[in-house]
Amino acid sequence: MTDTAIREPEVVAEASRPAPRWKTALTGDFAKVFLLVFAWQVFMTVLGRVLEPLLPIFEGTPVSSRAVDTLLSHTHRWDAENFTGIAEGTAYQNVPTSQAFYPVFPLFVWLVKMLFLGKIGTLVAGIIVNTVATWLGAVALLKIARTFLTGERAPWLVVMAMLTWPSAYFLHAFYSEAVFIALGFWAYLFALRRQWVFMGLCLMPLTGVRITAVLFVGLCFLEFWRSKEWKFRGLLSWHLLWFPASAVGFLGFALYLKILVGDPLGMTSAYEKAPAWSYHKFTPNIFGTLWNELQISINTLTDPAWLTTGNLTNHVVPLAGLALLAAGSIYLLAVRRNELVPVGLFGLASLVMLTLNGNLWSVQRYLLPCFGIYLALVLLGQRVSALKPAVYVVMYTGLVTQTLMYVMFVSGNWSG
Repeated sequence: MTDTAIREPEVVAEASRPAPRWKTALTGDFAKVFLLVFAWQVFMTVLGRVLEPLLPIFEGTPVSSRAVDTLLSHTHRWDAENFTGIAEGTAYQNVPTSQAFYPVFPLFVWLVKMLFLGKIGTLVAGIIVNTVATWLGAVALLKIARTFLTGERAPWLVVMAMLTWPSAYFLHAFYSEAVFIALGFWAYLFALRRQWVFMGLCLMPLTGVRITAVLFVGLCFLEFWRSKEWKFRGLLSWHLLWFPASAVGFLGFALYLKILVGDPLGMTSAYEKAPAWSYHKFTPNIFGTLWNELQISINTLTDPAWLTTGNLTNHVVPLAGLALLAAGSIYLLAVRRNELVPVGLFGLASLVMLTLNGNLWSVQRYLLPCFGIYLALVLLGQRVSALKPAVYVVMYTGLVTQTLMYVMFVSGNWSG
């Protein structure tokens, strides 16, 4: 036997050894997604910094930011002023309308500032929170997509579909979107893995981010029920208690408002205190709302007199998003009648909840966490090869729309 032959088994044994944990960490999903999200946040920062001094100032630029031109001042627009006030501990008492904004995102911002011993500003702490939250949310989305899609490329397309969604720039702005998707996506991923304790621990703070957290609670409940093969006796499990326990975030906010301002339901009564929000009216007739929105959208796209940024932002873009949500949800229910039933119903429930105000203002922003849209889009491209170009057309259209709306946002124009 030759010397080479003697050493061959050792070579094979060496090749079969698992890669060191540190090497796996540097080349795994968390590392790759972090590089993607960090690069995206850097690009959005540079673009915003370049655009801000070149654009005129409009209504959505807070007075405190009108004479300030810093690296992150472009992230401080519209509702961001309420969040900065909450994070700095003054808004709930001094600005009653700020009570409509839930406290978990500004709490994370405050914690990051404390971690840095108060040496960084509120907007810097915000971009740190949003970058980490977007990273974690995108990792969860990638892993969710891997559960339902084949191949290595398709799950990454789902992540890119989210980042090219028209309102994805709110993951960069001083808003709560990033924290919401991070907690919501991980809650559902843990439900898919049947890790109910971790799911519950994500759902509890989620209800302190915004009221639409109830949709993720419902999604996770449906996944829990599906794990029991849709049998009622399967619900007789102590893990079911995590769903009522998820209200802890909301109840904590209510208790905080009770102590602070004497009104535990200030998050709902705040809308009555702002004349600018009078357009929000509970309207159960969602079909009437959608029909009205369709007429406005048709007029906007066919009559130059109707073609305004307001009509595009408040009617055309959100209605198109809802159409994709409805089509995607129905498609998921049709092609994967068991495993994707919770996601499909989550999408349809979102459509109903987001149209109960009698209008579609900001709906494109609230659609960002509705990951069924991205999943259905990529799944359709996988199943029907002739429609693969449609995936890229939708993503490209979303990116173009996002760019235009980001320019509007930086200038202080209303963009959702």
